Amino acid sequence: MTIKGKTIIILIVILLGSAISYWYFLLRYSMNTIPINTDTEETGGFAPFGRTSSGGRQGTSGGENATTTNYSGQNEQVRLPVLRLLSDTPIGGYGASTTASTTVIRWIDRGRGNTYEARQDSLNIRTLSNTILPRVYQSSWNKNLTAFIGTIFPDNSGDPSVVYAELQAHPIPKQQATTTATSTPTAPANNSLAPFDLKGKNLPEKTIAYAVSPKKDRLFVFVDENGSGTGYISNFNGSSLKKIFSSPLTQVNVDWPEENTIAITTKGSSNQNGFLYFVNPNTGIIKKILGPIRGLSTRVSHDARYVLYSTALISKNSIRAFIYSITSASETDALIQTLADKCAWGHFYAYTVYCAAPSSLIQAEYPDDWYKGTVSFTDKIWAVDARTGEVSLVSALVDQADRLIDVFNMEISDKDEYLLFMNKKDLSFWSLDLVSSK
Repeated sequence: MTIKGKTIIILIVILLGSAISYWYFLLRYSMNTIPINTDTEETGGFAPFGRTSSGGRQGTSGGENATTTNYSGQNEQVRLPVLRLLSDTPIGGYGASTTASTTVIRWIDRGRGNTYEARQDSLNIRTLSNTILPRVYQSSWNKNLTAFIGTIFPDNSGDPSVVYAELQAHPIPKQQATTTATSTPTAPANNSLAPFDLKGKNLPEKTIAYAVSPKKDRLFVFVDENGSGTGYISNFNGSSLKKIFSSPLTQVNVDWPEENTIAITTKGSSNQNGFLYFVNPNTGIIKKILGPIRGLSTRVSHDARYVLYSTALISKNSIRAFIYSITSASETDALIQTLADKCAWGHFYAYTVYCAAPSSLIQAEYPDDWYKGTVSFTDKIWAVDARTGEVSLVSALVDQADRLIDVFNMEISDKDEYLLFMNKKDLSFWSLDLVSSK
């Protein structure tokens, strides 16, 4: 064979090898992708307190310095931050629901009452409604995120009111539904044709507190009746109220961590002892779990087996957190200095509690000074195993965010994939990818 022939054969072999390598890597990376649904059409619905044609403020996503995870679909590629800024403007609570393919998050703007939606497989922030419902400071949503219970504060110093609000669809051309995909803040858009309206009604007057059932289909309402607290169970929309118990207590926080357990904790203060009670929603039977404990605040696990609680250390102007086992009636030091208000239990891993805690703690009267905003934290996220006591760092936050974060109103998605929280410093709304953080 001639030298020229050998050269041609070598070139053919090199070209074949390059082609094989190219297709190998192409197939390899195309198989490790998550498809993104770019269809913005929705069914189901919400409804009004009064619509407006004014524009609504868009939520934002990203943080330029955030660690990112790549997701690619058939026709697009996006970078989803591990720590994601969902709304840069103050919000009035949120809800999350996990489907087979993703986690959907909805929230309400605190100023105007616009509602928004984000999905954890896309950077899109979608405007759902622009019904005027201002000063919603807190909200709890149902399972499919089509309705919420909200606390509204009046212009004056009057008592807050509690409402049931439902998103109801109205006809709108699909192409006019408002969707943005951006990693930087955008200007307000004209959302006069948002696909939903808000409609609702007031819940009982003098409602002290409320909690949504674990299945998010029922409501516990605690009402002040002639100076005493009365507990009611109802459907999520407040219908079919059923009285289950009465109590002399009125200054309480309530939660519904497990189907047969409602948790009632007296409001914590550095100069008062606090108590935690469990109430059976079916029988109304009350059982004391903890107390007296100075400056008590609590978070109960979703199987009602553990309580993460914090207590005030008066002599040191500090706080300390413990994990209490209800089964064994024993407690262990959680090894982190934080308030239970800054913690949330896992759903899938029911024995894991996630807490936000500062690197260093300022001396103050806890929990009062933190509630009043006299002191503020710069937090890291920690995970604590209630069985073993093991503590592990999840995220330093400051390394991934464009600001300092003082975490509150924290929740975990159904499959423990995302941690959702607000920043007490500016009321912005965030999500942390727990899977990518490991």
